[in-house]
Amino acid sequence: MTKKVLITGANRGIGFETARQLAHQGWYVLLGVRNIQRGQTALAKLNAENLSNVELIHIDLNNLETLDEAVTEVNRHHPDLQVIVNNAGIAGDMNKGPLDFSAKELDNLMKVNVEGNFEMIKQFTPILAKNQGKIVCLTIPTIINNFFKPFGYLTSKSALNTLIKLIGNDYKQNHIPVEVFGVIPGGVTTDLNDHMSGWMMHSVEEGGQIIAAAVNDAHNHQGKIINRMGIVSLGAKHIWSKIKPTHKS
Repeated sequence: MTKKVLITGANRGIGFETARQLAHQGWYVLLGVRNIQRGQTALAKLNAENLSNVELIHIDLNNLETLDEAVTEVNRHHPDLQVIVNNAGIAGDMNKGPLDFSAKELDNLMKVNVEGNFEMIKQFTPILAKNQGKIVCLTIPTIINNFFKPFGYLTSKSALNTLIKLIGNDYKQNHIPVEVFGVIPGGVTTDLNDHMSGWMMHSVEEGGQIIAAAVNDAHNHQGKIINRMGIVSLGAKHIWSKIKPTHKS
C-alpha cells in the first residue's frame, strides 16, 4: 500500500524540499498550499523530476474554510492518509522588540502558528486515527538567549510547543492512536529568514532530510519536542571546511 502524507506550506522552502524527498522515496504527497498559482509552479517542478505521485490541496491557515474543504476532500479521496506535516507558519518581524509589536501583529502570528496548527491536528485526527498515523509539527527551541530572540515568533512557537505536549499527553491517556510531536530542525536557509547564512545554518536540502527522517521514524515520540538541530555535525562540518589540505612536496 502506498504511504500518503499531507504537507502544509509545501510550495517552497522546507515544505517543498520535504515533499520532493518523500515523493522520491515513494510516498504519495499532498501539497498543502495557500496560493494555488504558486502551488502549481511547485507541482510543475516536481513533475519535471518525473514525480507523478504528488497533487495539490488548498489549505490556508488564515482561512479555516479551506481547511474544512481539505478535510472533506481527504476523506473522500485519501481516507488512507497516514501523516500530516505541519510546516506552514509565519515569522513576523524578527527584528522588533516586544513593545514594538502591536496586538494585531502578535494575533496574526498566533492565528497561523498556533490556532492553524491546532485546527490541523483537531480536524485531521479522526482520519489519521483510522490509520494509526502521526502529525509532525515543525518548531524551534524556545529557551531565551541573547542571540536569537524574535519576540512574536518565539511567543507563538512557545505556545505551539505547549499545545503539542498537552495534546500528545491527552492522546496517550485516552488511547487515541495518533502520534503528535514537534521537530526542531534548527536554522535552515530559506526565504522565511531572508536566506540567513552561517555555519549554524542547514541548507534547505538538509532541512528536508531532517523532516523526511522524522516522517519515516518508527520510534514513538508522542507529545515530545525532538531536537534535530545537529549542532555537533554542523560544527564538525564548519571546522573541516576551514582545514586546508596539505600537499607533500
